[in-house]
Amino acid sequence: MQDDCIAVALGLPELEILGQIELEDHFEVTVRYRRDKVGCPICGSMMVRKHESTFQRKKDRRLRDKIVVLTLEKRRFRCLSCGEVFTEPDEIFGTRRRSSRRFREYLGQEALQQTVRRVAQKEAVGEGLVRKCVAEEMARRLGAREVRQTPEFIGIDEFSVSGRRLYHTAICNLVEREIMAVVEGQGQRKVEEYLDNIPRPERVKAVVMDMHEPFRQAVQVCLPQAKVVVDKFHFIRHINGALDKLRSRLQGENRRGKRRDLFKSRYTLLKGVERLADWEKQRLSQLFYLYPQLKKAWMFKESFRAWYRGTDRSGAEQMLAMLEEMIANDSLPEFKELVHTLANWREEILSYFDYRITNGFVEGKNNRIKTIKRMAYGYRNMDNFRLRILAANQGYKV
Repeated sequence: MQDDCIAVALGLPELEILGQIELEDHFEVTVRYRRDKVGCPICGSMMVRKHESTFQRKKDRRLRDKIVVLTLEKRRFRCLSCGEVFTEPDEIFGTRRRSSRRFREYLGQEALQQTVRRVAQKEAVGEGLVRKCVAEEMARRLGAREVRQTPEFIGIDEFSVSGRRLYHTAICNLVEREIMAVVEGQGQRKVEEYLDNIPRPERVKAVVMDMHEPFRQAVQVCLPQAKVVVDKFHFIRHINGALDKLRSRLQGENRRGKRRDLFKSRYTLLKGVERLADWEKQRLSQLFYLYPQLKKAWMFKESFRAWYRGTDRSGAEQMLAMLEEMIANDSLPEFKELVHTLANWREEILSYFDYRITNGFVEGKNNRIKTIKRMAYGYRNMDNFRLRILAANQGYKV
């Protein structure tokens, strides 16, 4: 008997500890269930007696950074009423399982944050067990998510899943801040199939997206009562793109010395005026003196940023009309494309002033998805990839 050890709670009150020993790299603990009798599963009688018992080794979560091996006394009982022999229930481990439920849950949760191989090596288990635990954890999480209410605000955005320009689409709950679904491709049909099956679609008030026509058509068909909102950051990106095209054109038209100044200022031009340092403001002043067209384009960009800070829908409509007229009457070809964009998406862009929602959360999830893909060095099975994304929701609540 060891006389140089202390007792540490195992955390399994259903089990009675019969013996324990601490070795150099693990704990050996012999346990059995505290119950003396159990009802017969055939006739329900409590008139039973112990028939025989065997011992099974099962793995549990680490204790003090050492592996814990539980040797369970597995008892069989004989019913005195019907004569049937049966094995006592095993709630801690499960039928024919060689590890505890809490250990398997731990493996599944850990493997959602790092690679399967790393978790298997760390816990000294097989990779097959870790994969099973991941599947069980995803099923548990996704099963719990099905009871959620349909959100008032939804975000839709596509993301690349391979270098071959293969895309999937993430549909997010902007209220609970979680991914609702990942559908194949970036077309209208798959998004429609999902939106058609959501419960109580009338609850959805608005859907935010980039200016991708298939997404707009899918929402208009499946959620006709919901407003489509163009993500403001995506629209500002279009304006920044027009400004950068102008800078690139001017850079190619002038001699080398001026070209270098334009190239060095490419990020400064796109930065918001309120975040510019004094030396950056001085650099822009010098560029605007040399390139009046660049100054005009920069002022367009800042005017749209200031426009988004407005709070009134009617005022926003008037200001947008003025900006459209200014762009239409101007000679900058890079900004002429914005006139067509505004004509095609005018109502959806203005809807931002009805519902102040953006796709910032969805874009953040896209970065999370890229991390998941890198951790696994890519996925060959797209179904597994989609399940992994859904199960790894940061905003998930049980």
